[in-house]
Amino acid sequence: MFRLLPTALLLSTLAAATMAAEDDKIPFQVLSLPPTLGLPDRHENFVIRSPQEWDVWADNLTSVAEPLPPIDFGRYTALVVSAGYKEHGPVVISFDSITDAGNVIRVHVTVTSPTTCPPQAVAGHYAAIALIPRTDKPLQFDVSSRDTNCPYH
Repeated sequence: MFRLLPTALLLSTLAAATMAAEDDKIPFQVLSLPPTLGLPDRHENFVIRSPQEWDVWADNLTSVAEPLPPIDFGRYTALVVSAGYKEHGPVVISFDSITDAGNVIRVHVTVTSPTTCPPQAVAGHYAAIALIPRTDKPLQFDVSSRDTNCPYH
């Protein structure tokens, strides 16, 4: 009976920690960006918190063939993840999770190369935007790559 008490306490603590971790998840909405944007050639992440920062970011793009999505910065912070220039696309950028870790917001992202080799590679600057509720907290991006068996990747 005395052995059951520590086990019960451990299970209770684990359950509480799991519920707290789930509560720390931040809801987000993903917007795609066209591969024709003139983003930097290397992987880069951007945190955009205001219309002024959005304008500065957009002004640094070397080309914008399609209109950028409108964003209400009174409600949202925009997180842009760019995989950089990829000669053999399409490349998929997935926001896996965004969590509030107390003093920092952690953004987990996966960049996946083509799962099957397309008949014609699509070169471009691959990126995606996630909108989260407006925040002034610092953000930490954890980006992992998932390569496939496409020989010309």
